[in-house]
Amino acid sequence: MSRHQQVIALAGVAQAAVLVHQLALHGVVAQDKLATAVNSLFALDPANTLDVFGSLRQLRLGLETLKELFGSYDSLLAPGEGLRYFSGLLHLESQLKSRDAMLGQIRKDLERLQQRYPAITIVDEPAALRELAALYRTTLSTLPFRIHVRGDMNYLRNEHVAEKVRILLFAGVRAAFLWHQVGGRRWHLLFSRGSLAAEVDTLLRSL
Repeated sequence: MSRHQQVIALAGVAQAAVLVHQLALHGVVAQDKLATAVNSLFALDPANTLDVFGSLRQLRLGLETLKELFGSYDSLLAPGEGLRYFSGLLHLESQLKSRDAMLGQIRKDLERLQQRYPAITIVDEPAALRELAALYRTTLSTLPFRIHVRGDMNYLRNEHVAEKVRILLFAGVRAAFLWHQVGGRRWHLLFSRGSLAAEVDTLLRSL
């Protein structure tokens, strides 16, 4: 698979990671970025990688984050937390991909939600967001590896914020799953940084 496809998927992981970090610290994220994450979960049979996210412009934050990540580990993701979420999402996906029963359950429940709520407004449906967060809690959060989110407890104790954190983590794992589907591997982050960084630059210039 092409580096182009891999970088788009990886930008989805990076964007989810930095949004989790923002949400944990400040209690809010941009609604359009949350919508991109939510909608990506319902792209069950995409024609290509970009179809999962809608457009390249909606991944600008993820691409900018990757640019800094590949340029230096002292990046936008610093100090530590966002980069930890980024790595954690890739690791969580590695545990999920071998669990066919859980994957099947996730798909079944997403299809059920997709039928219940109009896709174009699902991010504005509190009941839908609650169900998405609950799906993450009953599936991915039961795996041996868990991502512990740290931030301002005044926000993290708020159930609406906690739901959005779970949804963003869910979307990050979905992007990591896509990255693996198009040939992305953890070792590429070490040994193919140059070609990945070059593709990130190409995509950013096209925006």
